[in-house]
Amino acid sequence: MNINTINNIIRLLLAVCFILSGTLKAAAIRAFEQEVQMYGDAYVGEWLHGFSFEIAIAVCAVEIAVGVAALWRRLALPTGIAFCGMLFFFVYLTATNLFFPTIMGSIETCGCFGELIHFTPVSSFVKSVVLLLTAAANLYLTVKTEQEKTETL
Repeated sequence: MNINTINNIIRLLLAVCFILSGTLKAAAIRAFEQEVQMYGDAYVGEWLHGFSFEIAIAVCAVEIAVGVAALWRRLALPTGIAFCGMLFFFVYLTATNLFFPTIMGSIETCGCFGELIHFTPVSSFVKSVVLLLTAAANLYLTVKTEQEKTETL
């Protein structure tokens, strides 16, 4: 198996993961809105309550859009950057929840895959780190492939 095939498999797995995550959250958008409110209350502030539904919709839409865009090889570099950026934020959020719980304790579910799969704070953090490392490998291989294409021209 060559490097392009491995990178395409990684990219497609990330795309499916993002599409599935965004779709499952959107299917239970009110439950995900409550997750956004809980994270907002714990780590941002109550001002987020007024925007929690819009944020929930935006997160679902962006996840689905990035996942669908990643299905096209031509968009591999921008979606690779988007995967890394979003997953870096998710790692930060899950790490904050795991390592710096509020006075009331940590939030027990992350809402990562809607109501279908419930992750504990530890498993949510591990999942996010694994996905971030996968996305970083995807971005590295994409950049390397693009450089090789440029050098052969």
